[in-house]
Amino acid sequence: MTVQEKLLTWYQLHHRKLPFRENYDPYRIWISEIMLQQTQMDTVIPYYERFTEAFPTVFDLAKATEEQVMGLWAGLGYYSRARNLYKCARVLVDEYDGQFPKDYQKAMKLPGIGPYTAGAVLSIAYNIRVPAVDGNVLRVYSRLFNSDLDIGESKNKKDIQNKIQKLIPENARDFNQALMELGALICLPKNPRCEICPLTKNCKAKALSLQNDLPFKRKKIINKKIAVAVGIIRKSDRIMIIKASTSLLNGLWGFPIAEGETDELAKKNLLSCLKTILGNEIRNPGIIGNSKHVFTHKTWMMTLYEINYPETLKEEKIFHYENDKSIEKKEHIAWVAENSLSKYPMATAFKKLLKFL
Repeated sequence: MTVQEKLLTWYQLHHRKLPFRENYDPYRIWISEIMLQQTQMDTVIPYYERFTEAFPTVFDLAKATEEQVMGLWAGLGYYSRARNLYKCARVLVDEYDGQFPKDYQKAMKLPGIGPYTAGAVLSIAYNIRVPAVDGNVLRVYSRLFNSDLDIGESKNKKDIQNKIQKLIPENARDFNQALMELGALICLPKNPRCEICPLTKNCKAKALSLQNDLPFKRKKIINKKIAVAVGIIRKSDRIMIIKASTSLLNGLWGFPIAEGETDELAKKNLLSCLKTILGNEIRNPGIIGNSKHVFTHKTWMMTLYEINYPETLKEEKIFHYENDKSIEKKEHIAWVAENSLSKYPMATAFKKLLKFL
């Protein structure tokens, strides 16, 4: 049997039964592939099921509001994916009658679509012979062919993608999924399960006992700890929230924050920021808690400061909303009742802080 035949036979017998594998609907395949970027399968499945229940078609997603989309995505992380998903849905409806294009180059021009996602959707949904090369596939390829290419370099990924293109049989959808599934279940990053791998006899790395040394990739960026001051601003029975403007949290609501090299500098930066926002000097805020949140390249070490905003101060420079419909507006600041906070799409980093209120 050829490598392709062995892989396809194994896949038919052992692949996982997943909700987005129930049919070849390009919309659902696209949603799942976007969610699975940098995120574990067990985490994605409940989000996927809630998301597709709320937006069963691309037309439903396109006519939703960005707030609704971000609300269902909140907690899944990497929020640019959700914003691009929403943008892409509108392009598909406006320019492609709601159909994911079958042309690879056209697919690559869609918001949030790169080589892997384009290849995955086109091959799985339409059985088009294009590669879908993710981290799992890079690992399988590196070991199978004993490749010492640095998989962290774009030119090497492109080279591997071209070589895999030549291996794809007529059954492209199952072949691409089989490569990914083999990497997810058998050809693991550490301690690969070579004893039950269908390609053991074909694996050059295994023959040389190099399977644990591949793939080769440059060292990861060190996760840096950052001091972050968080302001919990109270006025009577309301709390101020702000739509986050950082690249990590853009599009979600949270509390005012400021980073610094030390806790004291972060606090100073926060007070300066609040003076600009509120138009008034803030003095001697009290600490009410500490928390941390880990991102890919940095960790927020958060100190929470509670500040009671005096009733006597005017709010002329503040956007003041009286009801929950305010979340549909474009402004970036809102004063809301504490028991209404859950109605606002909020990043996990901020949800962790609600217990201190």
